[in-house]
Amino acid sequence: MNTNNQTLVKSLERDITNLLLYKLEHLEITPERAALIAQFTLVHLPENLTDEQLKQILPALDDEFIELAGIIHQYMNKFEEETKQKIAQDAQALIKSGHFDKASTMMREYFKRRLP
Repeated sequence: MNTNNQTLVKSLERDITNLLLYKLEHLEITPERAALIAQFTLVHLPENLTDEQLKQILPALDDEFIELAGIIHQYMNKFEEETKQKIAQDAQALIKSGHFDKASTMMREYFKRRLP
């Protein structure tokens, strides 16, 4: 896993923990439900995630626990923005070095993944 994903996972875990604490303090969630969410999160966010694994896991995290929907949406947007910036930088480097076909292919593949 790259350092960026490691930071992203730790940040996501921290935000989920803060959300659970807030909901517990304001009696919006039971301690049992909070424990289930915490356990589920730990199981589904191992430390050695790849980019692809993280992209697959993020949308599934709030399927089981709707309480996580807001946080998961924020992280999915953040992850997508970082991916888009990386693709743009890579394409720009390919274009500058005269590899127009490779840049075009890379961009097409990116848009195929984004659009169902």
